[in-house]
Amino acid sequence: MAASVAQSDQMMSLACIDDRNELQNCLIAAFFKRQPIQKKIIGKVARELVDELACSGLSTMCMADLSDGHKAEVAYIYVSENTLHSILNSESNAETNVRSLTAIDVAPYRPDIARALLLQVLNLLSDRTYTPDDLNHFIAIAVARTDCARTLSMAPFGGSLVETFTGFPVTLGSKRPLQIVAHGRNLMPTACQRFFPTIDLLFDYRTFLGRCSRAGRIVYFPPGVSEPKVAVVGAGISGLVVASELLRVGVKDLTVFEARDRLGGRLWSHAFDDAPKVIAEMGALRFPASASCLDFYHRRYGLALNERFPNPGTVDTSIFYGGERYLWKAGEKPPALFRRVCEGWQAFLSNSYYDEDMMLVSPNAITEALKLGFLQQAHQFWQIWLTRFEGESFSSGIERIFFGAHPPGGEQWRFPEDWDIFKVMGVGTGGLGPVFESGFIEILRLLVNGYEDDQRLIREGISKLPMGIASEVFQGVIVGGRVRHIQIKTIEKEEAKIKLSTNAGSSEFFDKVVVTSGLANIQLRHLMTTDATFFEVPVNEAHMTGSSKLFLLTERKFWLEHKLPSCLLTCGLAKATYCLDYEPQNPEGTGVVLLSYTWEDDSHRLLAVSDKRERLDIIRRYLRQAFPEFAKYLYPTKDDYDRNVFQHDWLTDKHAGEAFKLNRRGDDIYSERLFFQPLSRGDDTGVYLAGCSCSFTGGWVEGAIQTACNAACAVIHHSGGVLENGNPIAHRWRRYNYRH
Repeated sequence: MAASVAQSDQMMSLACIDDRNELQNCLIAAFFKRQPIQKKIIGKVARELVDELACSGLSTMCMADLSDGHKAEVAYIYVSENTLHSILNSESNAETNVRSLTAIDVAPYRPDIARALLLQVLNLLSDRTYTPDDLNHFIAIAVARTDCARTLSMAPFGGSLVETFTGFPVTLGSKRPLQIVAHGRNLMPTACQRFFPTIDLLFDYRTFLGRCSRAGRIVYFPPGVSEPKVAVVGAGISGLVVASELLRVGVKDLTVFEARDRLGGRLWSHAFDDAPKVIAEMGALRFPASASCLDFYHRRYGLALNERFPNPGTVDTSIFYGGERYLWKAGEKPPALFRRVCEGWQAFLSNSYYDEDMMLVSPNAITEALKLGFLQQAHQFWQIWLTRFEGESFSSGIERIFFGAHPPGGEQWRFPEDWDIFKVMGVGTGGLGPVFESGFIEILRLLVNGYEDDQRLIREGISKLPMGIASEVFQGVIVGGRVRHIQIKTIEKEEAKIKLSTNAGSSEFFDKVVVTSGLANIQLRHLMTTDATFFEVPVNEAHMTGSSKLFLLTERKFWLEHKLPSCLLTCGLAKATYCLDYEPQNPEGTGVVLLSYTWEDDSHRLLAVSDKRERLDIIRRYLRQAFPEFAKYLYPTKDDYDRNVFQHDWLTDKHAGEAFKLNRRGDDIYSERLFFQPLSRGDDTGVYLAGCSCSFTGGWVEGAIQTACNAACAVIHHSGGVLENGNPIAHRWRRYNYRH
């Protein structure tokens, strides 16, 4: 539709309105005022506006003589404040900087459309790229039915079978005036919550924990109900959360068994002797600001998230690829060679993917639906992704999306160039080449849950959290005092009790047992998967990754002193190197470099070099070829390799045998069964599983705490206790279909 800008005395400014209902009524009034003689047709328009048909489809909106005598429909152009003023203040096309816009059948008072979804729709219907600022204001116009229209079909939500959006391209020209009926501010909801439920669960654990905290307990035992004798196997974060919550409500006969000589499991901060305030996070390393359960416990024990983790592009980043070096300045676009991949990925996050006959809702829009509490919408959006992509590996999903007919960003990736570049660049936190055969949905859920955004360091070290829990005292009982450092060998059923045997030959009987020691131990040490005595969940089917880390304490923060990039990416032996600053207030202090952080095959190769000095030398020699000015500083403080170089391989850790769970394609059904095992309404066996490997988010603290809450509630519920309202046992879960 070609149009010039025309002003009218009948144009109504609604910029001062901030109530959706009032805005809707004023828009009705604006159209009445514009066509007072068309009583019959306007009456129909008013009724349809009141019924909100105007915001669900243009085909139902009939108006007359609003544009050169042609019948027309209501539509809205969304613009930034500057663009709005440019259009309103211009008298001709020549005076406005805008040439093409898109009018759309989504009203600015619609309460069930998140702005991220509107942004996605506009970008797919338009030939220009919209930004969030372009959605702040609207211009209500009438478009002729004879105008060219484009329609998108989208995954259903709100009970509809299919949601459709229609857009009319508006080109500012001289053929027909653009008759503006009204303009104002877009009142669609804007997400501002930091915390929100995870996509597979849609249950707010933080709210439940907060309610229990205010009540001082998660349960009470009625008179006459005996408290159970409980064992917790494993003193990682899951085991300690279970133990502390049970002790908090008065379960006195409780024992925690831990095979290691330390607490925390994969929450393990190694402090260097020569710089005790500088740490190496050997397990959990990057902590997303959106992790609500983790934040709850951080606040309880006085911890805080600090500086951003130096992910690629957030700090000066040097990339060694194809024998050449490229500098990616912090906060800027990546070098030209990598731009198609980077821009395509960003387009996928905001605009998603048009899959054959349907637009799949973007990761950003699903996240915003979660933040706004549109849980039914989020459920339906996610189910469409599961239906269409559950059978895809991450690599096949990337191939389908970016090498297919409708690539995000409009530019098809090239094979093998862009394929190899994406392996190096990843999704914003470094390359994902080693985990290309994980499930596409497994990586997508990290994006939707916000785990790949705003990742932080914890200056004090994440070990402070398990130590804080262990130091708590309940009714004269210290949590850490209930820990016995001994390995559980077998877990067996004997009549109505559960028998735990240690590798020292001792045995003890319990009423309830929570197992948090990891899937490898459940299978290999506790021998719990040989039959269905305790559970029928696919412990043996879950895919566990290997991971290796090597940290180096340096004499100074050489990257600051010599203005070197603090993040390095390569496609070779050292995939990602990070310079970490745990004392930003002391720029001349010692530094720590995460020299090697590898997963899967890259980690497995390093197992052949078990000596840390030799491994460091190999990595240093490799980096010397790519970054000689950086590699020359990669020597430990005081040349002390014993105390100032620290490495760990989780695959060969005798107490772990694994790093974390990472689903293959089609494996999400296993995560579902593991997660809901303690919440089963079937026969109670008295044994409950917990830990991040039993969650939908393997390797993340959030999943470990969620499953700990489930297990603690299960112990209480099946022992006759009464739980606080809103607990996971009583919750009516919105389940997904993970297999089709």
